[in-house]
Amino acid sequence: MSLKAFRPCVAELDGKILRFKSGSLTQAISDGCFALAIPSDLDVAPGIRLANEFYLDRTDSRCDEAARYRGFRSRDDIYFDRDHYQTEHILIDAARRSVEFPDAANVMCERMSAIGRIVLRTMLCAAGIPAVLWPRSTDQCSADGGVQWFAVSHYRPGKDAPGAPAHKDTGFVTVLYVEQSGLEAFVDNDWYDLPPVPGHFLIHFGGALEALTARLPIRVGAILHRVRQCGLNADTGGDRFSFAAFLNPAATSEAFQVSPDRRSLVSLGSVDAFLRDFNRATWRDRYADFGIA
Repeated sequence: MSLKAFRPCVAELDGKILRFKSGSLTQAISDGCFALAIPSDLDVAPGIRLANEFYLDRTDSRCDEAARYRGFRSRDDIYFDRDHYQTEHILIDAARRSVEFPDAANVMCERMSAIGRIVLRTMLCAAGIPAVLWPRSTDQCSADGGVQWFAVSHYRPGKDAPGAPAHKDTGFVTVLYVEQSGLEAFVDNDWYDLPPVPGHFLIHFGGALEALTARLPIRVGAILHRVRQCGLNADTGGDRFSFAAFLNPAATSEAFQVSPDRRSLVSLGSVDAFLRDFNRATWRDRYADFGIA
């Protein structure tokens, strides 16, 4: 049965200011997501190429830029072959990415992370969290700290399985690029198709931001989403792909919640424990350290 389509709010960046062209910031906070226009000077072509080639073998031993888009299936530390789902993906932090990825892809990743920081600071302001609490409460994610994960996903059409499980992202903010249909979101107690918005990133709010704001009058909701089983793209004949930048607290840090009076932070325990519980409940496979080590 086909799902009804959900149309997210749409925004653009005016310098470092978020301006909504349809919907509103208040509605986006309630929805847990919104579409954000890709800046005209941000080239996403390196990410598209990486998503379409990372799982392919390198054809020779060259170490030039072209070769660096391929050969990631052999990298057990950053490559994940999901047992129960169509997706296979890279998950890599900024330090390793700067060595492993082609230069053009690294430039794109840095821009996407910077956009995520603008969004995060906007949400912290909207929730009324004093700036003095931002560094500790976000593990410095609001100012180029924390862990800047980057994920590149390929959905294998020959695998008879769902694309990806229903889950909430674990961090504060996700900046997602997707061109093909397949993404579904749980909004207002029902599942909806969430079609791509051409020329836009999809911004997701994650579990760390939801927990941080849970006791405040303005709560930022993390969106529950999944990817249905995907075949070949009807228009291009290619496989479904996506890539995303994530702003996450480090596994060695604490998860926090802002007190109702907004004057202090309450520890919710270690991020490490939170991530391990998430991996067990979501992926149900052998990668217990996913997003941790």
